Amino acid sequence: MVNPDYLLEQFRLVEEYLRRARGIASRPREEYLGDPYSVDASVRELVVLFETCHNIAKHLISREEWRAPGSKAEAFEILGEQGILPPDLVDSFREAARFRNLVTYQTAVVRDEVV
Repeated sequence: MVNPDYLLEQFRLVEEYLRRARGIASRPREEYLGDPYSVDASVRELVVLFETCHNIAKHLISREEWRAPGSKAEAFEILGEQGILPPDLVDSFREAARFRNLVTYQTAVVRDEVV
């Protein structure tokens, strides 16, 4: 059985991380790209946002006893298979997982304009 208190707290965190990311994204492009701290902050907000969504996915998968995912991206694919997420959102989370892996393990490859 899912834990509604846990999920509520995770969704509150998602809202907070989205609020912060949108605040950073609202800056003019030149100002944003000229401030390495803004770029770093946006990367962090996107990563913690993704990780929080992944926590929600893991919780649902575990509590519902669905098959275990082999990767972070697969957790969202399972939610799609179960009818929890529509296909376009599964695709978005798959891309977010790639982005998370890229910035976590290969930061030198990421161009600030892409963030």
